[in-house]
Amino acid sequence: MTVSESGRRVAAAAGFTAVAGNVAGVLFLHEMPSAYRLARLDEWAAAVLAQPQATAASALAFTLGLIALAAWAVHLGRELGTPLARTATALIAVTALFNAAGTTTPLVLAVHVGPAVEGGAAVGRALLGLTLTLDALFNLGLGIGLVLAAAASRGGGWTRGLTALAGLASLPVAGQAVSDGAANLLVVAAPLWLALIVKTSFVWWRGDAGRAY
Repeated sequence: MTVSESGRRVAAAAGFTAVAGNVAGVLFLHEMPSAYRLARLDEWAAAVLAQPQATAASALAFTLGLIALAAWAVHLGRELGTPLARTATALIAVTALFNAAGTTTPLVLAVHVGPAVEGGAAVGRALLGLTLTLDALFNLGLGIGLVLAAAASRGGGWTRGLTALAGLASLPVAGQAVSDGAANLLVVAAPLWLALIVKTSFVWWRGDAGRAY
């Protein structure tokens, strides 16, 4: 499949947006250390209600970033060009979109539930538990997808190695739905896949996609 220069530019912009959205989403939660922590769901729910503006900003940033990441992943599959690569990156895209839906639930808790709703604590745990679970699903899809994309790569450059490494590092993070220890591994995995997105996006923007893999 031939990929146009304008298509690469659009994909690169999506990649940069994905990185910016995910980084901004984390930064907006800098005063909410309980966020995305299974053992601290009640504390996270209380923090969401106490900091609705930071919650809203983070939710919107994450959602936009994940939608953009899905677009980046689809283009990665086109660049690699094989059926395996397209299947792998489609998995990343689908789980990213599920996660994008999940990142809106803290906003729902802050804006539509609030502290006055009867049974608010249970609702808060349910909504944030859903957020955490869909984030875990995304990390699973990202891990599998990147490992398969690396296997489908035609080259042997360091980008292929980074793709495989980011995928392998993301797989155990999927355990965050049942263990905060798994969530701690995100400090290793996230910089790797963010670096991969930045690197490929720069290549696509310059128009020399043949050097990416």
